[in-house]
Amino acid sequence: MKHLIFLTAASALLLTSCQSTPFMPSVGARYAFSRSELRKSANSAVSDGVWDVPPGLTGPHLIVIDTELQQAKYFINGRQVGWSTISSGKNGHLTPHGTFKVLSKDIDKRSNSYGSIVDAAGNVLIENYSQGQPIPPGGRYQGAAMNFGMQLTNYGIWMHEGIVTSAPESHGCIRLPRHMAQAFFENTPVGTPVIIK
Repeated sequence: MKHLIFLTAASALLLTSCQSTPFMPSVGARYAFSRSELRKSANSAVSDGVWDVPPGLTGPHLIVIDTELQQAKYFINGRQVGWSTISSGKNGHLTPHGTFKVLSKDIDKRSNSYGSIVDAAGNVLIENYSQGQPIPPGGRYQGAAMNFGMQLTNYGIWMHEGIVTSAPESHGCIRLPRHMAQAFFENTPVGTPVIIK
């Protein structure tokens, strides 16, 4: 069934992409299948995404995040050059909508709010730790990895590498598969606008 869903998704991409790029539907297009069919197991990270910048293409950069479709689209000079499956904020931690910009970048970013408590040897004492919980003696906080991090707000919303299930799963951040997080990170100047809808 997973293979059938993937082929259906690929077919939808091909069928709707004639007017724009060969790998993504035009802006505003909707898939011919429900989001529930896109959901993947949290134990198997999604690697869906494409990065294809024509040589010599320059101009303003723009990232558009669609929390309904769970996708990020990347534009240079108005031309779509990439897309990625994402996981945005879950209920209770929804990703904010609006127009933002990349405030800063940190390739080895660690969360200030979520992570684990480890001992001196690095053994995990408490998994899924949230700031404010008691820390046992000998334990220290280790923030969750948010590699290829790009800061979008001053209150903790980042775009970064993480587990991607094609469904809202995060605490508000935009998670991308590793290879797409790296491509976005390496090609995005600080100040790049990011539209989240």
